[in-house]
This record gives sequence, structure tokens and C-alpha cells, in this order.
Amino acid sequence: MGNTAARLVIHRCRRRVAVDSKDNVYVFNRGEHPMIVFDRAGNFLRSWGEDIFTKAHGLHIGPNETLYCTDDGDHTMRACTLDGKVLMTIGISGRPAQYMSGEPFHRCTHTALSPDGDLYVSDGYGNARIHKYSPDGKLLFSLG
Repeated sequence: MGNTAARLVIHRCRRRVAVDSKDNVYVFNRGEHPMIVFDRAGNFLRSWGEDIFTKAHGLHIGPNETLYCTDDGDHTMRACTLDGKVLMTIGISGRPAQYMSGEPFHRCTHTALSPDGDLYVSDGYGNARIHKYSPDGKLLFSLG
């Protein structure tokens, strides 16, 4: 892949950038390499996710430096380590819920964490819902 950022193609990255405690920048994108990591000076460090993500959509980093990645093409949310190890997957890969059924997920979009660690996942394109999960991934309720 090369060692310079100039050789990388980053495609459609809005709302898909996170920064860790060491100021490394994580770019979740729809290019050939779904997660690209740069240091604070913009030097390429690594990429990962090539065999995991199909259509990057949302990214945020939690206080424990877990990356929360929504894939609206795969209908999943994956919590990952900074090195790309998948810690948890919510949703069934490649199997969307029926359109506007209210069941998770039909093109999930973003995530947010509560102060208690509960996870909220927006499911906006094909469901118009917000789903709340416990920190271990158990669905607590849906609204909308």
C-alpha cells in the first residue's frame, strides 16, 4: 500500500473521523481500505477492515478508546479496538431488517454512548428508529 498518505484514496469521509489519546487519526471511509490510521503529523500508520466493512458510514471513539463503526451496507455496528480487533457486532451481517419494521437494523447510521456506557444506534435510512443497547450489546428498547 505504500508509506505515504499521498498514495491513499480516501472516499467520502464526512462524519467518519476519530482521534485517540495519542492524537492518531482514524478515517473510516468507503475506499479500498475502510479504516486508515495516521499519526498527528499525517503519516500513514496502518489500515484495516478490508474483510470486515462493506459501506462505512459512522464512526466515533468511546472514552475507553473503543471505536464504534456503523456499516450501513452490511446493516451492522461493530465495536473495535484501535488495531481493528472486533470486540462486538450488533446486527446480522448482510441481512437487513424489513424496511420500516422497527427491528434493528436497516442501514444503521451512527452511534452515541450514554455516561453509563449504554449504546444508542441510529437506524435512519430504512427504519427511522433509535435503538438502545446495554454495554454488552443487549437490546434494551427502540424508539421512533
